[in-house]
Amino acid sequence: MPRRPFLVALAGTAFLAAVDLTPSRAIETPPLSAVITARAPAQPAPVALAPVALRLDSARLEREVLTRSGYRPLARLLGRRNGDPVTAMRIARAILKESKRLQVAPSLLTGMLLTENTRLEPEAVSSQGAIGLMQVMHFHAGEFDCESADLLDVESNICHGARVFGRYLQRTGNLKRALLRYNGCVTSANTPNCHRYPAKVFRAAGQVRRDLFRYAAMTETTPAVE
Repeated sequence: MPRRPFLVALAGTAFLAAVDLTPSRAIETPPLSAVITARAPAQPAPVALAPVALRLDSARLEREVLTRSGYRPLARLLGRRNGDPVTAMRIARAILKESKRLQVAPSLLTGMLLTENTRLEPEAVSSQGAIGLMQVMHFHAGEFDCESADLLDVESNICHGARVFGRYLQRTGNLKRALLRYNGCVTSANTPNCHRYPAKVFRAAGQVRRDLFRYAAMTETTPAVE
């Protein structure tokens, strides 16, 4: 049975989404500290619900939504991108698995994936030789303990991409710098305007999180009052 604090917080999120479906002061892209879920409390956003005032922790609420619903909400959102529910399901499962291992929000990895491969094409290869959904360079193949070294495989590609990012995050200790390293943006010599990459990821991650909240608001049921 859903806990009352979760239902109240979810109701607040649903109310904000119903008032305005476009980003506004009421619904903002989560701050950087709210995107990472491990060992760092998210920056809460105040939400007023009469007669109770709540401070909504969006990172925590995202975790609760996905804990209750599994991969289905994320698969549903991704399926809208490519019209392939089977591939969307595989992507969602792999993202949840790797985000749990890295202890980062699933919306962050999803934002990276959507920034790298908007159409969700597992066999995409860039002009620089980056492969698959997470646009992983070929020299990373087999470098980690992923189940396969095939970067064209959905699960293997996401595994490799997440672990490359995790390595940079561990080395830099900073989310923005880790994203820049993942994008190959060190001096901006190879990719013009690559310094904008983290902002693109954060925007995509924020939209994913808001969509997950809307899904949860539509499907969550309030327990009967005894």
